[in-house]
Amino acid sequence: MESLRKIFGAILLLAVFIFPQIVSAEKTDWKDSGYSFRGIKTVVVLNLHNDADLSEVSRVVQMKLDSDYLDKSKKLKKCTVLTEDQARRMLGMPNLSSEGLKNHLGEIADLWVEGNIKVWRDDYRIVPARTVWEDKKRTRRIRNRWGDWEEETYYESVPVTYPPYRVDTSTIVSIFEAFDARTGKVVFMREDNRSRDDADAQKDMFGRMCNSFFEDLNDKLK
Repeated sequence: MESLRKIFGAILLLAVFIFPQIVSAEKTDWKDSGYSFRGIKTVVVLNLHNDADLSEVSRVVQMKLDSDYLDKSKKLKKCTVLTEDQARRMLGMPNLSSEGLKNHLGEIADLWVEGNIKVWRDDYRIVPARTVWEDKKRTRRIRNRWGDWEEETYYESVPVTYPPYRVDTSTIVSIFEAFDARTGKVVFMREDNRSRDDADAQKDMFGRMCNSFFEDLNDKLK
């Protein structure tokens, strides 16, 4: 049993080296308890906004973020979803500022949604050297009860020291807000804060953020 425990411990340690680990994933929601989501028919999803510095992020990745945001909005299956471009065409206001556009969305929609990437950070930490006990397979020659030599296998616990190593980390914080289109008041908002032990992992985490938000918003529509 002790040998199995140590073997399992060694496998678990190896997994830490090989597979990226989630450090944290925290969602904080706020909802206007007096607002009724009943009867929501049309939602406008405004273009993704970035308060975070994405100057070091490739154009391809930025396009993926935009497309993931809009693609995941299709999770709103209980209503009609319009993009900002579609809303502008319907209102005949292609050149109006985003803030000015919001003043007219009540003419064609019940809600509008805004997404904003607030933090995009790459970092790393150093995991210090550590020593663990592992079972090593050994062989030896012994005499059996008939006096003949034979090989015996046994296991011996020995200390194994692993050197320090670097772990890259990726952090992203996004804000999602849903506004009543007629009053302009926010009725539901989420701050999603995620970090992962992996390099350049924000783009995948953002896709999951969008998926989670739009699924939960869809559940609120009646």
